[in-house]
Amino acid sequence: MNADKGGAGDGGFDEIRILGLDAPDDDVEPGRSVFGGDAPGDDLPHWSAPPASDATGGSTAADGPWAGLDEGPRWSDDVPEDHESQQPVGDDLAAAAVFFDDGPLVSSSTAEFDPPLLPPDEPLPDLEATATDGPAGTTVPAEPVASGPDRSMTAAAAGGRDMTMAVVTGVGLGALALAAFKVGTGATVALVTIFLVLAAAEFFMALRRAGYQPAALLGVVAVGALNLAAYWRFEAAVPLVLAITVLFSLFWYLTGVDRQAPLLNVSVTLFGVLYVGFLGSFAGLMLTDPNGIGMLLAAVLCTVGYDTGGLVVGRMFGRSPLTAFSPNKTSEGLIGGMAVSFGVAVLVVGRITPFGQDPGTLGSAFVLGIVVALAAPLGDLCESMVKRDLGLKDMGTILPGHGGLMDRFDALLFVLPATYYTARLMDLFTG
Repeated sequence: MNADKGGAGDGGFDEIRILGLDAPDDDVEPGRSVFGGDAPGDDLPHWSAPPASDATGGSTAADGPWAGLDEGPRWSDDVPEDHESQQPVGDDLAAAAVFFDDGPLVSSSTAEFDPPLLPPDEPLPDLEATATDGPAGTTVPAEPVASGPDRSMTAAAAGGRDMTMAVVTGVGLGALALAAFKVGTGATVALVTIFLVLAAAEFFMALRRAGYQPAALLGVVAVGALNLAAYWRFEAAVPLVLAITVLFSLFWYLTGVDRQAPLLNVSVTLFGVLYVGFLGSFAGLMLTDPNGIGMLLAAVLCTVGYDTGGLVVGRMFGRSPLTAFSPNKTSEGLIGGMAVSFGVAVLVVGRITPFGQDPGTLGSAFVLGIVVALAAPLGDLCESMVKRDLGLKDMGTILPGHGGLMDRFDALLFVLPATYYTARLMDLFTG
């Protein structure tokens, strides 16, 4: 740094200069390139300036500042609508979908989007596999996906029943039950518990096929425990087992055995335990009485009468569909099944202890016939509703000609508590 002293009279510095920061040799002029090489007079005109024209009004593009350009600058209002710069880039709907995590939006031109309620982790249908090319490169579903009960109506109507195999299976089940009844209460309790456990396993497997994640092992154990506890410790044991089942169901998901949708899957687990185990445990409660085998036999016979009568009458005279949940059932079959069930109660059950005699009378069998005629169709229709909601035709395939155990014993699950409380109200228990 150099300092040039000022005059002797003022004693100050005339100038201070910093080495390396000398002023540039040239001055910056407006309109001139900072890189040099361009004269100030060679600058381009302002962007809004009209192109130069000659004396005749024609353009002097060859000599003017716009030389080499086909046209001068144009305002955006003057651009034709068919110009490529005026065309939209991409699909507005697809572009808007970028900001949404739930997938593309649905426009009013597509098919109505009304999917059924899906269980957790249920894969959505592959729309591309069932789509066809639409206008402007879009895809439209080949046909709308049906939701709710209609999903299984076609499959249910298409499947026929092997009647020969169904009769053989039914006779085999009846012989097995009669043999257990003949042996005694212990064999009957064991057989009923095995049937309930198998039915519960079938039900929980059906839930898993539909996409749910129930605590299947816990549910199966709870169903078996309910029937045995009801037989060994009577009615007071049932709420205790249910309370323990609720606690362990919560622990099941809390400890991470399953982590998918705990609230939903705890609910379906408890529903299976109540539906199969709690309703089925009334068989164990009836077997606590010395006449319990007669009560259970009465419930089974009336239920078989309803199923057989409904099937035969429905096939012969069925014309009016009963409900969308069960498209193969008819109103005529319902009436026929109820009539046969009532007839079996009066004519057959009226001769079995405790209904009809020791301590009952024929009036007891008459009342039981009315109660079972109402309870059996409700159990049948409720199970059909559950199957249709799961999108299934049958709960299982363990019984040839019938489907699964739940398909065969659906009405009996409702008939068991109905028979138990009928006997209670009519004071048919000897204990």
